[in-house]
Amino acid sequence: MAAPIDESVLNALRGVTSAQTRLPKPLLIKIYVASLKQEFNQERRMLLELVGPELQSLYDDRQIELEIVDMHFGTGVLDVSLVERDPYMLLDFLHEIDTCHAHSKSVFFLALIGDGIGRPPLPIHIDEDIHAALLSDQQTTAEDKALLERWYANTQSQRVLKQDYRYLPPEAWLTESRRLAAFLEKSLQRLLANSNADLMRRVQLLRRTQIEHEVQRAMSHSSEKILAVFRERAAQSSGRDVEAGERLRKIKDELTMNLSTDNHTTLVVPGSASSEAIDPDNEDHEAYLSKFKNKVTDKLRLLIEAHITNDPDVIKGRKKTVQEIFHEHATHLRMLRELTENVILLESRVPQQLRQNLMANFKNGSRHAPYFIRGAHGSGKSVLISTLYGQVAGWFSSTRVHRVIRFAKATPRSAYNLELLRVICQQISIIFNIPEGYLPKDASFDPLYISNWFQNLLRRIEDMNNDVLFLFIDDLHLLNPLDCDIVAALSWLPTSLPWNVQIICSTTTPVEQLKFTPMQRDRFKSAEYQFDLSLETNLTQLQRPPQCGDDVNFVAYMEQQFDELEQDYGRQAVASLAAYITCSEYGLTETELLELLMPTDDPESQIDTQSGHFSFASFKKIHSQMDKRLLLHDKIMSGKVLIQWRHNYCAAVAKRRYMNVESTRSLHMELANLFFPQDEDESTLENDSTRSETKSVISLKEREREPHKDKDKDKDKEREKDNVSAGRKSSSMHHNDDTSTFYNPIAADVSYSMRHVEESWHHLMRSDDTTRFKQIAVCNFDFLLAAVQTVSISYLRCLIEHVRCYILDRDIELIYYTIRKSSDVLTRDPMQLGSQLISWLRPIGEHDDDDNSLLSMTVRSATAWCDGYAVPLLVPLTGWLPAPLPSQIRNMTVSGTGVIRAVCVAPSKQHLILATNSGDVQQWHIMSNSLEHTYKGHTAAVTCLLVAPQQSQLLLTGSEDATVNVWHVSLRERRVHINAHTAPVTAVAAGVNNTLIISSSEDATIAITDLASGKLQHRITFHRGPVSGILVAGACDVLISASQDKNICVWDLENYTLLNTMQMTSPVLRIDISWNSVFLLALCEDNALYVRTLATGKELHTLKGHKSKIRTMSIGKDSQRCVVGCEDTRALIYDMHSGKLVRSMPPNPGPVTAVYAMDNDDFLITVGGNKITFYSFRNEELYVNPYSRHPRRKRSLKRHTQAQRSPSTTLPPITCFDLSRDSQQLAIASGRNVHMMRINTPEYQSTLEGHTCVVNCLKFAPNGEFLVTGGDDRLVQVWTLALGEINHTFKGHAAPVMQLVVLMDSLRVISTDRESMMLVWMADSGNVLQTIQGPYKSLAATNNMRFAVSTNGDNTLKIWSLTQEDEKFSVSHSDEITCFEISADSMHIITGSRDMSLKVWQSVGGKLSQVLVGHSDAVTCVAVSVTNKTQVISGSKDMNLIIWDLLTGEEVHTLAGHLGAVIGVKVSADGSTAVSGSDDKTLIVWETKRGLALTSLQMHVPFTHFDISLEVSRVLVQLIDSYNLPVICLHNTPAQYVKLPTYSGPSKDVEDLRPQGPKRQMKRLLKKEVSLDTYTWQKKYGHLTSSVMMAQVDERLKRRFSVSASMEEISKIAETKTGASQANLGPEQAALAQSQHFDQLEALWNKRSPPRRRHNAGLSRQTSLVEDRLESSDDDEYQDERAGMLSASYDHIHLLARLPGIRTLHDAWKTSSLRVSRTRTKFYVSTPPHNNSNNNNNNHTDHNNSSLYLDQVASQVAPDLVRDLLPAERPVRSSHLFHWSSLKPHLWRHRRQRNCQSLQPHFRVNVPDGARATPIIRVENYDGRHVQRVRTDLVLHPQSIQASLGHMTIEQAAPSSSSSSCPSPSHNAEPAKKTTSCGFFGSRWTLFRGKSEPKVRATPTTPTEAPAVSCNDCVTQ
Repeated sequence: MAAPIDESVLNALRGVTSAQTRLPKPLLIKIYVASLKQEFNQERRMLLELVGPELQSLYDDRQIELEIVDMHFGTGVLDVSLVERDPYMLLDFLHEIDTCHAHSKSVFFLALIGDGIGRPPLPIHIDEDIHAALLSDQQTTAEDKALLERWYANTQSQRVLKQDYRYLPPEAWLTESRRLAAFLEKSLQRLLANSNADLMRRVQLLRRTQIEHEVQRAMSHSSEKILAVFRERAAQSSGRDVEAGERLRKIKDELTMNLSTDNHTTLVVPGSASSEAIDPDNEDHEAYLSKFKNKVTDKLRLLIEAHITNDPDVIKGRKKTVQEIFHEHATHLRMLRELTENVILLESRVPQQLRQNLMANFKNGSRHAPYFIRGAHGSGKSVLISTLYGQVAGWFSSTRVHRVIRFAKATPRSAYNLELLRVICQQISIIFNIPEGYLPKDASFDPLYISNWFQNLLRRIEDMNNDVLFLFIDDLHLLNPLDCDIVAALSWLPTSLPWNVQIICSTTTPVEQLKFTPMQRDRFKSAEYQFDLSLETNLTQLQRPPQCGDDVNFVAYMEQQFDELEQDYGRQAVASLAAYITCSEYGLTETELLELLMPTDDPESQIDTQSGHFSFASFKKIHSQMDKRLLLHDKIMSGKVLIQWRHNYCAAVAKRRYMNVESTRSLHMELANLFFPQDEDESTLENDSTRSETKSVISLKEREREPHKDKDKDKDKEREKDNVSAGRKSSSMHHNDDTSTFYNPIAADVSYSMRHVEESWHHLMRSDDTTRFKQIAVCNFDFLLAAVQTVSISYLRCLIEHVRCYILDRDIELIYYTIRKSSDVLTRDPMQLGSQLISWLRPIGEHDDDDNSLLSMTVRSATAWCDGYAVPLLVPLTGWLPAPLPSQIRNMTVSGTGVIRAVCVAPSKQHLILATNSGDVQQWHIMSNSLEHTYKGHTAAVTCLLVAPQQSQLLLTGSEDATVNVWHVSLRERRVHINAHTAPVTAVAAGVNNTLIISSSEDATIAITDLASGKLQHRITFHRGPVSGILVAGACDVLISASQDKNICVWDLENYTLLNTMQMTSPVLRIDISWNSVFLLALCEDNALYVRTLATGKELHTLKGHKSKIRTMSIGKDSQRCVVGCEDTRALIYDMHSGKLVRSMPPNPGPVTAVYAMDNDDFLITVGGNKITFYSFRNEELYVNPYSRHPRRKRSLKRHTQAQRSPSTTLPPITCFDLSRDSQQLAIASGRNVHMMRINTPEYQSTLEGHTCVVNCLKFAPNGEFLVTGGDDRLVQVWTLALGEINHTFKGHAAPVMQLVVLMDSLRVISTDRESMMLVWMADSGNVLQTIQGPYKSLAATNNMRFAVSTNGDNTLKIWSLTQEDEKFSVSHSDEITCFEISADSMHIITGSRDMSLKVWQSVGGKLSQVLVGHSDAVTCVAVSVTNKTQVISGSKDMNLIIWDLLTGEEVHTLAGHLGAVIGVKVSADGSTAVSGSDDKTLIVWETKRGLALTSLQMHVPFTHFDISLEVSRVLVQLIDSYNLPVICLHNTPAQYVKLPTYSGPSKDVEDLRPQGPKRQMKRLLKKEVSLDTYTWQKKYGHLTSSVMMAQVDERLKRRFSVSASMEEISKIAETKTGASQANLGPEQAALAQSQHFDQLEALWNKRSPPRRRHNAGLSRQTSLVEDRLESSDDDEYQDERAGMLSASYDHIHLLARLPGIRTLHDAWKTSSLRVSRTRTKFYVSTPPHNNSNNNNNNHTDHNNSSLYLDQVASQVAPDLVRDLLPAERPVRSSHLFHWSSLKPHLWRHRRQRNCQSLQPHFRVNVPDGARATPIIRVENYDGRHVQRVRTDLVLHPQSIQASLGHMTIEQAAPSSSSSSCPSPSHNAEPAKKTTSCGFFGSRWTLFRGKSEPKVRATPTTPTEAPAVSCNDCVTQ
């Protein structure tokens, strides 16, 4: 449970209330303005016209309504107040002050005090003693006494003013009242002088003026919410009444003393006192009015803000669910309280009987059914419900009683079964403190779920022994039955209730007629549970109103009250008010009614109710009277005070007395314009001319009784005017801010409030303007969002279901099914509404050719809202879901029609017109399945019918009675009767702009009749057989006729000439033409369908596939498909372009006799028997290639070649995808192709076509330059992304390639195949570096490129070294390993398993570091971040995710939110955000720091894999068996972009990257270390860098370096070399060269740091340059290089000296005496020859060119340590000497070397053209245990050689004169056949050449001679 609930709120929800229970007040600020009418005329006008609207605009966003009440408005001339005309109005004025105080949240009274207090009104009551004193006064004349006696009637203790004045002329009564007032004023003044204190007080009350009464009433309520404005004049006038001045001063003093300084202000009017009235044309007065407006506005705003801030109802601290339920319950509690106070139950036996039955079940603990109270209108059933509500608490002594009451249809949340049950379930959860909270985790506002939820709650209550729940539902029959209701509308009502749960319902409809299931009806029919108030035993008596006689029943009483109101206010006024309230769904506010009923043109004019209008005062008066007569009541709902009928029967009376169909439509249109105002410019003229007609419902009804033709034209013009003016909105009517996110021409500037969501859409829907209704409401995203946010998703679903009871529209159906399919996720996360609409509707919008279509605008609006959302939100950027519409949309069942021969849709699109066998033409409403009208006029069966095109209202019908009738559909009257045939009419048509009526008959003639005159114009008698069909091609006014004489003719309608004749092979029975007038479809007697061109008659296809006789046919509006109805009860759909059968529809109850395609192919209608079915017919299956960069251009490719294949089978599904390292590019493998996409747009860029089979895997290179793809064709292709071309194809696999990994250096690729072969090879050349046999299904490599990790999903995982051949590890779980992840620092490998645990392994050594245990089911996924090295996130089948601390193994957070097994998790690079996917088809974004869910997205389809960009701005999801890859944007992602580290190590050759062979044991000899700090470094080596680079040097020298002492000598050599090389450079070039040199020195020193000394290891002096093993360093970039350093035994390092050019090493390396063991020591040198890749024809070059080339290359490379040690003309890099390949080359030996071990040569495949010679030197000591110290010079014998290239090599003995091999391309083709010995030691030894640039061509060398030696010669003692 969340925050605790207030005890008062909880008690109210339980039904424990009292008179002191504080229910929420309405969000209303209602200010009563008290002033003298004439004195403050201009100020009051300014308050209404300026101050009110300005303040309202400030509080619109808070849903607060502000109303300023001016009772003087519209009451006539200024010198006569309304109280003078009607003294009883003062009571209404004072009552209005009470109402303002009760409802207003802030200021409720505004007093304007000026120079006077006005005249006292006539007293309504005069005490008897005062009346006697007045009569006994000596100065009272007989005329005065008669006047007093005439108007004051005698009662028991008072004299009361008679109300007969209402029947006098106004002027006569005004004169009379002023005489009486003057007499009373003088007499009371005299009486005041001679009276005691009590009498004086009562006399003073009679002398009070209106302003005094109003101020006193307001002060009696509150002084904090009153604002007083005192107006004074600069020049005081003389001659003022002294007593009046004194009374005025008392009023001011009282207000000043009781009000704070913020609540009153004083304004001074400049100028003379002579001008009493304020004149706006006076400059001084204009300045005063401006100051008045500003001052009052500021004062009111400050007071309102202060009161609202402290108001408990506005504070948002309460949980939203509790607040919503509490406000809903409060509405019903108020209605209950009002019902209890106003109507008293005198006698009833029902409560006692119900108590007996209920208590018997309670005591026995038996289950029972609900109780039903049935009664007619006014029978007292609602009073019984309220009485029982109050009594049941006393029936139980020691048990807590909880009561929930609902008045059905009183609020939107109680109007629908689904919404009513949802709110009740949530209220029960709050009452009983259900542990899982107010909404279960898996909650769904779906009918089935909520019904089950209700049943589960009742079962839980059954276990609570001390609690009893009562649920009261009044007027159960008023609940709206909707299609979403399960089985029956009230099927949720339980048939068996627990012993402590009681449900009591009332209904007017008999129980057996309610929408129950058969089982419910059988259970509820028992007399134990039914109480029929019409029975004598259940008789109920109520207290009657005072004005109701004993013999008057309820129905007669209602009629009587309306009659009396019409007498008092006029029939017109009562009719207008009653009609508006009747049309409202939940009531209208006072402001809304006044806006409709009160004219605002002239505020000083007299508003007379006889004209149908009201002022503030007259409306208040009639409202008060209707309330007292029990007709109206005020209902507080959703923060508004709504005026509504007290009884439902009142609405029935008002409909019968004042309304009809047409007037109802006009009233709904006006109410719709009230909420969505039209443009003043367009609508003002219309309103001025028609206001008296549209507002006067009576005149509308009377005019309808006078049929005249001009009326229809006027209506059509008005409707057109409405449609035009609907596109704009008046800015002066509403002051709402523009919150619409896109320009909708109709809904522009609409800020949707609760009133729009609850009330306005009803009027839009019933105004018959479907287009406007869709644009403003049900298809407008802002409206949908407001409905979800202000109410709930279940209410929105009910709302659209309600709409579907009236309107059939494809857009509405799409919105409905989108909401319906998304209701589950929107229940849990309403903020997904925009994402869900985009997901479902974006593909639909892409199919629409019009970008401004309604759904396209809805999608754009949703996208714009998502863009502006301030918190993280997942928003789809691409579509992947199919159209949400089901195949069948709706079914209708008709009766009494016989065989329906023809069907068409009425112009309204909501009605179906049927041709019946009886001769009647029936009009049915589609969505309600109700017969609305029958056109009677034919005497025989109707054979054909047609609604004239071009949106006409004409209906043409032909019958077997040989006549044709023309009807007007909207007026439902016959216009023309045509009798031009002698045989049954077979077809009808309209031509030439519907001026001609064309009919064909079995008499072989075609009659053409003029519509206006009804006369026959022409008759065509060409055919020699019955004419079976006629059609008019509307585009060209051409008539097509078909006959059983086998001819089809084409006629010109202008001169009736024959244009063309088509001869068929069989009599023609039916014809149809396509919408574009291209195709002609003919059904002949041979049951064949022929497709021909209409223009030429050429036959195109004969449609085949039907197996029975065809009864009917029709061509779709897409001019591509046709539908035929057959005898076998099926309808078939053909593609006319291909002539193939596309689809067979489900069977019908009988033969399909009629088919019809609606406009735009929205729906297909089929008629079979008495069943009419509506199918979704829009061709959604258009082929749109998702990989096209211009998808709209692909729409011309129709699906005619796809037959019945669904779109998902058109393209192969996606097999895999990969995201580039920079998160910019996406590669998608679909079938044999790879599609490239930019994910930010997202748009497809290109398609890579090269594979011959399915692509299984692909990977981007870390540097983003190339992409590798592998597939079933056993090839791995390397694509250059810049060119989109294949750079290289690797053919080393013998089985389908399954996995690929590109190492961080972007040079090597690891690939696995299905035969468990793992190959490591060069991406640019394909040279194989390593071959491993192992798992292949999952593969990864560490970032430091030392290890590869793979598994097959069993319980083991293999770790392979990429730098050492014999280094491999195996780790395992007790069950299958399901996932693994490598940490970003390459230190750890985390594995997850089905054994519910995760294990953390060290990548070096494979040792177990940590075990993470916490999941309760199999671990499915794991993820780590780049920057946060201690954070691990895992997902499991237990539906949870856990965030772990890698170091401690503790759970940091448990993330619970999924409803299915978690299948994947990804973490942002900074570790702050995680994204998880689950089997519940959802993605959830988490904040890892707090463990909170930020947002989610329901995908609706299962997916297997997803990936995220670095900062989680994009999420890419791979669906199951789909060619779509959704790209989802995370707006406002909390993650930060982290630039991933890139590989920046030195470039390496092929052989440098080969792993080392098996390690041998050796003793490590370390040299004395010298530790250099920053100061020492700068002192010794600062001269290596120029001043330009010192800033960078200082930054890099913050670390300490451990460097050997010999570094000084090296730096001296480097200094000399650097100085010489920089002598001829400029300052910038010199600085750059020094920087490069410094970088290399720093890297080299980092690599050459001596290792730690081993325990008990002997030490000897040695050089640190040849150490092969290093400890950890700060720079991980060089770990792989350090790991692959030279491993050699130093006792034979002198052999290197014999190589030419290495003798200078003797000077650099200060070696000690080394002992050489007797054991054989091998020394290998492998130097591949050069190969010219750019000039394959030049296979032979001389030695001089080679030498020249080497010199050029050597001069281009950067300074290098070893190169500086060698002669200047022969540069070399140390990596060429001491970085060893993984391949074991042969020992370079002569044929006579018999004692040397022979090794099998390794090979490379796919040799690149530009392979370079790479020397590899390897020294290997077989026995390192016996080491002897010998002193020796460094020499190297050069005569033991072996050549090795990237192909198969064969050793052979080197002759005395050997030549160097220079292979050509042919050598690659036959590598084993051509091999020669190579001598590399001529005058220039090419072994030590520098690394050349890629574009430099290598030149082969010429043969050189080398003496032959034996193995034993290699060793020098």
